Amino acid sequence: MLIYGHRGYSAKYPENTLLSFQKAIEYGADGIELDVHLTKDGRIVVCHDETIDRTFNGKGLISEMTFEELRKYDSHGQKIPTLEEVFDLIGPVFKINVELKTDVIDSDELVEKTVKLIKTKNPDRVLISSFNHKSISYARKLDQNLKLGFLFDETHIDKISDIKKKSVDLGIFSYNLPIYAKGLKELDDLIGFAKDKGIKIIFWTVNDKEEMEYAIEKEAYMVITNEVEYIQNILKERLGS
Repeated sequence: MLIYGHRGYSAKYPENTLLSFQKAIEYGADGIELDVHLTKDGRIVVCHDETIDRTFNGKGLISEMTFEELRKYDSHGQKIPTLEEVFDLIGPVFKINVELKTDVIDSDELVEKTVKLIKTKNPDRVLISSFNHKSISYARKLDQNLKLGFLFDETHIDKISDIKKKSVDLGIFSYNLPIYAKGLKELDDLIGFAKDKGIKIIFWTVNDKEEMEYAIEKEAYMVITNEVEYIQNILKERLGS
């Protein structure tokens, strides 16, 4: 099972910053997960929210600010990074899950620019995911070989049958499922379908022992966690027993 740092090692370091990603690497994560948006001047930047209000010492919509404007602000001394800077930091082989935040602003341009960049960065170690499954479909149209994942939350429950068909048609690599929905009948059904079709199961955000035990029981391919060291230790204990 792979362990990815959710927005880096976000339990201890400012999320979605180069420091957080570097610490995830130092503490032995197998990969990192991050979120991308487009700036007003078309740069791909890494941030979870559509605004910088929560995570940086400023206010404003990322889509309405230039990259230069965004770099005036910081989070505990860390500037908002570009996706290119993250790739430069992690090197050519370290694994990464890039989440397209097109569920916030439906943007073909973000999909196009992200795919174009990833294709130059050893794409086999990259997973692209989104809650906006239309964006994942578009990414597949742009490249037949990319690893693509469908992210799920409660808004997808009534669309499961259509999603299953689309998954097979698109050659989806993974279902990225919320751990908070564990035990839900629809979730168990989706996991069973995924196993039948060879689709990997990824759980987010796994931060405690009970959640990790569930992920292990369901034979997850990967867990995404804020608590990189703690979740690693649980997995080591299980493997050693």
